[in-house]
Amino acid sequence: MKTFLSQAEVCGEKAFKLGLVDPYQMHKRIWETLPHDPNATRDFLFRSDVSNGAVRILLLSERIPISNCNMQWRTTELSPAFLSHGAYRFRLRANPARRCKTYDLERGEAKHRRFALLGKDDVQNWFLRKFSDAGCEIRRIVEEGNKILDLETKPPKRIHFSKGAQNKGVIYSADASGTILVHDEIAFRKAFDAGIGPAKGFGFGLLMLQPVNL
Repeated sequence: MKTFLSQAEVCGEKAFKLGLVDPYQMHKRIWETLPHDPNATRDFLFRSDVSNGAVRILLLSERIPISNCNMQWRTTELSPAFLSHGAYRFRLRANPARRCKTYDLERGEAKHRRFALLGKDDVQNWFLRKFSDAGCEIRRIVEEGNKILDLETKPPKRIHFSKGAQNKGVIYSADASGTILVHDEIAFRKAFDAGIGPAKGFGFGLLMLQPVNL
């Protein structure tokens, strides 16, 4: 269970030198600060934001990160009771995508690929499905006699990354915020721990929560 929440802030100049403008490189830098475990798979979620010229990193992990000359972490341990509330304000950065089967005619075999969702309705419906799978639902509020979703999404944006000089790519990022109502605490806890959606190694899927009373 990921119970440690950590934050670090890296000034703009240092962030550029460390390659933190690239989500794949940031993933590598974060991994370097976790205690060495040769058998560990990726056991953390993260997201980054730029504020006042600095890169702020939020990390949810099973292990406590160790500060070094590049990243100075401030860590707190989440109480199990934090995930026992009935409603939360949330922020989520995700990679909305559709998994499709394609065929390689030369090899005569099927492959599965993910295609980014870019339309507003497609993106909103993706978030609705993912939260439903996570044991919660987006709150609907009454405004001028109509029920509307308490959900705000921003248009997806392209993010470039590099796994080496000859291996470059693009991934799409979409931000959402609003209010969720929890109806299945077990499913909700699992989703919080696992993250929501694909491409978690690129800084997607970390659910930021603030309990609210409705």
